[in-house]
Amino acid sequence: MTILMKTRLLALAVLACGMQHGIAKPLPEIAQKPATASHGEKVSAPVTVELASGSATSKNAILPILLQFTTDQPNTPLHVEYRSTAGLSVVTLASANLVSNQDGVVTDTPNVRAAADGVYELNVFVTLGDRTKAVSLPVTVGSAKAVRKMAGKALRTPQGENLTLMPAQEKVR
Repeated sequence: MTILMKTRLLALAVLACGMQHGIAKPLPEIAQKPATASHGEKVSAPVTVELASGSATSKNAILPILLQFTTDQPNTPLHVEYRSTAGLSVVTLASANLVSNQDGVVTDTPNVRAAADGVYELNVFVTLGDRTKAVSLPVTVGSAKAVRKMAGKALRTPQGENLTLMPAQEKVR
């Protein structure tokens, strides 16, 4: 069954249900979307995370990673959590409560350590109010080279159609 046929059958079923039970009206609280979000789009915390220094080290050495968080509002409280991929350890506190200065900027320095050479990721989760932003920062240990990840994976469906699986990506405003 082709996609076009499935779409037509679905439209027919929706039309039939609407005629049988009258026209459905959305609930007011569900029908209203935030003004900044379009259909299917998540809105993350309005903060940028920049690596200010420290992303390469040798094995078993502690690496301080200076991060700069920038918001569009002064004196904004931020809750930050640090998580690492397998092989990399966060040796300082795994979370911090920070407050931005008058320019909307605040810094923090988590320390990490790895026992073997490789490229790891430090995952940073920043919560501002009720919204969270996630950022992955590469950490190189030893002489390991960063390998660029493919943007998608090419597949072929059982019907012979080409299909590319793409990673989810969030828009930053």
